[in-house]
Amino acid sequence: MYIGIRDVCLFQAGYDNIAEGMEDLNLAAIELAVDRNMCIAAADGSLGRPRLSIANKLAAIEVSEAYARQGIQIKSLLLANNFNAPNRAAEIQWAQKVLEAAEIVGADVVRIDAAMTGQKRLPASQRVEIFASAVEEILEQTPDNTVALAVENHGLQGNNAQWLASVLQRVRDERFGLTLDAANFYWAGYPLSRVYELVEQFAPRTRHVHCKNIDYPLRYRERRRPLGWAYGQYVAPIHQGNIDHSKVVRILAEAGYRDGLYIEDESLAKFSPPQRRRSLRQQVEYLAELVAEFVAGHYWMS
Repeated sequence: MYIGIRDVCLFQAGYDNIAEGMEDLNLAAIELAVDRNMCIAAADGSLGRPRLSIANKLAAIEVSEAYARQGIQIKSLLLANNFNAPNRAAEIQWAQKVLEAAEIVGADVVRIDAAMTGQKRLPASQRVEIFASAVEEILEQTPDNTVALAVENHGLQGNNAQWLASVLQRVRDERFGLTLDAANFYWAGYPLSRVYELVEQFAPRTRHVHCKNIDYPLRYRERRRPLGWAYGQYVAPIHQGNIDHSKVVRILAEAGYRDGLYIEDESLAKFSPPQRRRSLRQQVEYLAELVAEFVAGHYWMS
């Protein structure tokens, strides 16, 4: 296992650019958001500018090399897609193109979004069909691609465990799996003990991991809460919330997960700019300790 971080966290922490943040945190693996024009943030660009195109092979190679010169590996690409959009074909084509670019830049995974038009009104079976058929089409159009495609348990639909399990059951291709975020399940209102059960359930199909945390008062931790209840108030750094990430990592390790743990801290706005960087450093140190325990074989000892 290794530690990575989402690009947006670095800008939220006040770093001038991605390269500065990665050097300060002593990290090499980055997750980059890809827009609909097939562009990503430059490693040395201020506040995500300029945007660099990965729309063709030559451009993607140049971007990968530019990041490598800064000592950074592009390990994950992230999409905010909508597989039930009016132009569904364009959404599928976008994901397909990003998968192809991901292989060129050396990424291991492309994260796709579970959210889509109609998720509040369409029956579950129809929503499973819409989403799963889109994933199947993307995989069929990229048969030789080795990059994983991972749907995140994100938002209303993605955190519905039954819907998520149905999609994964429908699409059995090993290239397809889950971007697991334990805190998203917690955000969705599942009691803490149920969160760990869901991590165990989905660990065998996990291809990518986001890490953040929530620090609910004791009396709310095992209650079924409304979706997103008081999140802004209780969102917390990874090492300070209720979710025990050592337990999450152990479950993933025992299921065979060997890839990245990506910091996606959403508590940074609660701190002053100097505190934000300090908090990210602490979170890196915390996850590094968990990874070191895994590497030392701690999780295989009974």
